[in-house]
Order: sequence, then structure tokens, then C-alpha cells
Amino acid sequence: MIDLLLDSSNTDLAVGISKNGVLIDSVSYQAWQRQSELMVDEIDKILNKHEITRKDISSVSVTKGPGSYTGVRIAMTIAKTVALALDCPLYVSSSLEAMRFEEEPTIAIVNARSKRSYVGVYQGKKAIVADCIMDNASLLQYIDAHPDFVISGDVGYLEIEGKRVNVMANLANAIDEDHLVEEPLGARPIYLKDAYESETKIIVRKMNTADIPSVCEIEKACFKNPYTEEQITYELMNNPVGYFFVAIADAKVIGFIDFMVTFDSATISQIAVDEAYRKKGVGTLLIGEMVKVCKSQKDEVDFITLEVRKSNENAHRFYKRHAFEDIVTKKAYYDDGEDAIYMVRSIVND
Repeated sequence: MIDLLLDSSNTDLAVGISKNGVLIDSVSYQAWQRQSELMVDEIDKILNKHEITRKDISSVSVTKGPGSYTGVRIAMTIAKTVALALDCPLYVSSSLEAMRFEEEPTIAIVNARSKRSYVGVYQGKKAIVADCIMDNASLLQYIDAHPDFVISGDVGYLEIEGKRVNVMANLANAIDEDHLVEEPLGARPIYLKDAYESETKIIVRKMNTADIPSVCEIEKACFKNPYTEEQITYELMNNPVGYFFVAIADAKVIGFIDFMVTFDSATISQIAVDEAYRKKGVGTLLIGEMVKVCKSQKDEVDFITLEVRKSNENAHRFYKRHAFEDIVTKKAYYDDGEDAIYMVRSIVND
């Protein structure tokens, strides 16, 4: 029984294989922002080294976060793909749980930036303090109050020393009923929310394949006939004139825009924002990113067009505020027979 072990939740990339719960081999090294380029290759290397084929893999054990937003998703996406392709079990562990020492009470720590840390405190398999976000001052006070606890993690940013643990060995030990995911497709990364929402910076960046599950969730919540995962993947990977951007807040996808640029015009295919983040300027940021792309084109883009459901009054008002004008009503435009309002915005002198 060969088990594949994966972790990319922090700055390291780690790949391992175990047999019957015993770690056989592993590789781990810093690969900040390069895990997506290197992980599949490292899997192939370690399997080839031990003359193991992909079909020999009987299960996959992976960390689910908290940690680096993109990093967490890389290992999770690969693990789900392997589990689904091979029809084998998927086991999922907290990234902090995977940093615990078996015999000693452990304070597992990952840098959450902005003077905060992801923290989980474990005694054996029991969580003394459930995974959470602490400000660094409170964390240091907790550490001082528990001098007998081992500190696990790369904690140089706190100006203290921590011990490194073999995460792969812990993932090998986590192949049990407590960590089994009944439906691998439903496995999701964990992003801890906290009370710092008002300070959260919203950024817009290009979408990548790791964002697809989150975009699908927003799709389903926002549209009567949402795109399927296959359609979104096609738009992202295969549409030669397509552009896909996501809005990120507190390491979470909270909105997206999908548009096409052809000759002198651009067309919004989809734009949506998570309900919890509406009226916070997210849609405006996404529209702004689109305008920026249009203005950067070699061939000047003069117009942005879109269709909006006639019944979607909130969206219609939003587009009006962003200088879109009604041009014509397209009768029975949507599959369910509803009319669409065709809108256009000029950006010539925007």
C-alpha cells in the first residue's frame, strides 16, 4: 500500500511516499511561489526513484491550510486530481496539525503577515487550541506562559527559535478515518477568517487554475445558469482572446471578471462578487482592471459591451454608475426566455 504525501501550505514544497503508515522517502525544500512549477515533477522523481508507478498509489494525504493562499491550493488541487484519477482515498490534515510533535505539547506557527500568525496548539492528536489567527503580541504572551511547549515552525520573524518537524511523517500517520474525506471533489482549503476585516486589503490579480473551485462557488451563488468547472477551465486556459481576473481579500477569492478583447471592443462575459463582500468596491476594482487591460492593448479598444438580465436591477444600476449606457433590449436572450439589456461604455477619453 503506497501512499502519496503532499504539502505546499507555506514556503516549502514537500513530497513523500509511505507504506502502511511508515515514511519511505521524502523531499522538502523552499520553493516560495514556485510550488506549482515543481510539485508534479518532484512527485514523478520520487516515484521513479523507488520504481513505483502512479497506479501503485493507494491513497493521498495532503495538508489543507491555513497558510499561503496560493500554496495551500496547489497541493490540494494535485491531491484531488490524483485521488479522482486513480479512484483512491484522500486524507486531509490541518497544516498546523501536521507540524506537531507526537510526544510533546506543540505550538505550531505559520506567519500570516500583517503582524499576525496562524496558530494551533496540539498535545498528541488533541487540539488544545484550535487553529486560529493571533496577533503576534498575543502569541508571544501565550508562548511565555507555556515555557514547556515546543514551538514548531519557521518563526524567525518573531525573533524566537522554533523546531522543524517532519511534516511528511505526520501526514503518513494521518491516514486514518479521522482524516478521510468522503467525497474528494468536495475537499476545500482552509482560510481562517478573523476580526481584521476592516483592515483587509483587496487586490486584483490574474486568475490561475487553483482559483477555479472558488470561482465555481461564486458562480453557483450568483447566476441562474452558472458556468460549469469545465467551461471556466476552458475560458481560463484555451480562450485566445479571453482574460480572467480574481479579487482577493484575506487570502480568499471574493470576486472575478471574465472578459474578451477583440479588435476595437471588449465584452464582459461574467462578473460576480461574493455576497459577503458586496458594496465594498470589489466590482469597481474588477472593472478598473479590465479598463487598464483595454488601454494597454496594441490595437486601441474603444468600447466595452455586456448583456445583463432585465430583471437584475442591482447589476443594471451598477453598470450605469460605471458609465455603461442602455443600447437595446435583446428579446428572449437567455435560455429561460428572459430579455437582456445590451449596454455599452466608451473608454476613448476615459
